[in-house]
Amino acid sequence: MTRLEPELLLAAQTELGECPVWDGGRNTLFFMDIIGRKLHAYEWASGKDRALPLPALGGALALAGDGRLIAGLQSGIHMVDPDSGAFELVVDPEPDKPDHRLNEGKCDPQGRFWVGSISTLGRFPTGCLYRLEKDGRVTRVLDEISVPNTLAWQPDGEHMLFADSVRKQVWRFRYDGETGGISDREVFIDVGGYRGIPDGIAVDAEGGLWIAEFGGGAVHHYSADGKLIGSVRLPATQVTSCAFAGPDLDRLVIITTKRLLDEEARKSQPHSGDIFVVEPGVRGLPPHLFG
Repeated sequence: MTRLEPELLLAAQTELGECPVWDGGRNTLFFMDIIGRKLHAYEWASGKDRALPLPALGGALALAGDGRLIAGLQSGIHMVDPDSGAFELVVDPEPDKPDHRLNEGKCDPQGRFWVGSISTLGRFPTGCLYRLEKDGRVTRVLDEISVPNTLAWQPDGEHMLFADSVRKQVWRFRYDGETGGISDREVFIDVGGYRGIPDGIAVDAEGGLWIAEFGGGAVHHYSADGKLIGSVRLPATQVTSCAFAGPDLDRLVIITTKRLLDEEARKSQPHSGDIFVVEPGVRGLPPHLFG
């Protein structure tokens, strides 16, 4: 089993860092501090980090085809101009749930935006998974979700991955690219042995899966058929997500956070909230774009 050694990329010190997205056109890594209500833009070449204020709690981020970002916030789905900092509301899929925020968002290969929702009051099964079409229509795809995470599409374009983290199972669905429908749910990876829970995911060009273990201090590498083949151990237990980055998409960026750490744990894990990078030996895939 392969074990990679991470290096510190950015001493971000976020309270709840999440949602890493690589923008190759800008040579920039975008990510959020959900609780800090900031959208960060880390310039790869210079190492400069710029932060824009979020109008509400964040939780989901993807690239759009027109050069903007699409973001899931507590106030709904917004288009974001990262240059001016302007936010434009597209739709609020849960106007009747003010105690919810949006969490874990990705675009599918056809350009639809998928995003989950989560209660801000605890891990209750009141969340959902939504699909936003390019024309603005929103469809509720799944309900009774506690913590939506681990959302991705396999390179074959015929399967979608998703997890309700508290169940410690990564599901695989048959995915219909024409309609956006999903079916035939199966348990693809059982992570019942995790000390923590499955969080963010990245997919490499070989179909390999890289899954962050929140509470377990690791990112685990699985083969395309779901077999564990390696791990990256971090000097922080709260690992939220990962993404391939860099001009050649040959670096794996890993985000950690301070969330749910008491004062003693924060002192013993001074790098919690920072961003790390490893050379995984494989390249990633460019992110799918909205629209």
